[in-house]
Amino acid sequence: MTRALKNKALFILALVLVVTIYAIVPIFSPNLKQLFFKGQDPLRRGLDLKGGLEVILAPDYRVESRVLSEIQTHLLKEIKEFGVTTPKVSFLGKANDNNRYEGLVFQFASQEDAERVLRAKVIKDKLTWRAGIEEKKLLLKAELSPTEPGNLRVAIEEDPANFPADALYQAKVIIENRINATGLAETVVRLDQNKNRIEVQLPGIKSQEEAERLIKSTGRLNFRLNDRIVMFGTDLEDAQAMFDSERGVPAIQLRFGKVGAKLFEQITTEHVNEILAIYLDEDLLMAPVISEPIPNGNAQITLGSGSTLQDAKDYAILLKSGAFPLTLRSVFVTQVAPTLGTETVRLSLIAGAIGIILVLFYMIFNYGRMGLVADLALIIYTLLVIGSLVAFRAVLTLPGVAGLILGIGMAVDANVIIFERIKDEKRSGKVMGSALKAGFERAFTTIVDSNVTTLIVAAVLSYFGTGPVKGFAVTLALSIVISMFTAIIVSRTFLEIWVSKSPDKFLTKYGVRG
Repeated sequence: MTRALKNKALFILALVLVVTIYAIVPIFSPNLKQLFFKGQDPLRRGLDLKGGLEVILAPDYRVESRVLSEIQTHLLKEIKEFGVTTPKVSFLGKANDNNRYEGLVFQFASQEDAERVLRAKVIKDKLTWRAGIEEKKLLLKAELSPTEPGNLRVAIEEDPANFPADALYQAKVIIENRINATGLAETVVRLDQNKNRIEVQLPGIKSQEEAERLIKSTGRLNFRLNDRIVMFGTDLEDAQAMFDSERGVPAIQLRFGKVGAKLFEQITTEHVNEILAIYLDEDLLMAPVISEPIPNGNAQITLGSGSTLQDAKDYAILLKSGAFPLTLRSVFVTQVAPTLGTETVRLSLIAGAIGIILVLFYMIFNYGRMGLVADLALIIYTLLVIGSLVAFRAVLTLPGVAGLILGIGMAVDANVIIFERIKDEKRSGKVMGSALKAGFERAFTTIVDSNVTTLIVAAVLSYFGTGPVKGFAVTLALSIVISMFTAIIVSRTFLEIWVSKSPDKFLTKYGVRG
């Protein structure tokens, strides 16, 4: 056995060992599962196999507390000018995650004062609120409290006309890109235009906190000076993580559009050495200091020395996908049970195992020692596919299982083609070593052509498909690529090793010897 052949075999064995330890063993070892995956399942199952969470999102037109404080001041001034005793004021409802409230409650000295203010329409139905470049058209609805005499409840919300007509669709696309970027997550993000809401299904997600983090981390982006909004995330075109070699720290490169670049130049020119805070809704994301005027719309935010490049990438993702055209709120969160029963899943796995075992025995029965090599390559194929799914943190669904099994069939098919070519070459009078080499060379083009055509179909399904269809396509493509590797590289390596030791024992069952 040559050194090159030995090195190739050692590489394959090392690859399989690493994948097995990383991806397969943690499935059965709680300690390794905790070490590698923080206690989560290495191979996550989809809604139809395991269940998950369904979250229904709707536009949140409620007003932020800072805006309510400004409106409160304005309305108190109007009420004072009307000539009644100045009432006490409190926020209506409880604050949500974005620190938004339903409106204001005015507690007047008497029921008569409250009724006079309501009849005179001192509190208008519509109001325009301005602060810096920010302008909000607000809808107000005042009514007497049925349980608290003298209280006037004023519900306040943003006018839907403040937002683009397709704002909810834009939000749906942003959520989809944020949580389904790899194409393997098997999430379902659906826009229900009739009910004006977004439905999100998250397979394998157990807690509402994790679901909220995945979805609501893509909030409404804005830039603030002294808590005053001066720019919106819609002015930002791109954000990329990078490494600043001069300072030796990670950084984020920002690029603004034509209009945003002019506004950004004005802000950075007038506010050098001030903090330009970046917020996602009411949460502070980062607070960079303006070090100099930036005239071209290309800015760089340098992170601290303790930051990593991954931190910069995470910030860049939030900056790019965080520019929601409107704020969303969760109106319904529910646990989704698996659509396939436990018994059905168990029987399906048993049927699949029986099918694979029959294939393994058939290859040994029909191809002897070559079939044994094919079976070994098939086991390695299965380990590599599962390892790849674990590495990508994919969510496996029933269509994905179908893609995996179809890949197994194609992996066996490639070995059959190779072995038949080898038999033809051996019958033509070549020695086993030459027949092996020629058989692989002649089968190579056929295997590549057949797999490429299937990859094209998988690419089309992945591009145009959604949910389970996309998951099937991605799993199928991954299976095909790995099956080609195991058939052309793994099988050949082990065959060459075995043939080099006993070349006359492989095809004796066909009446030919080495």
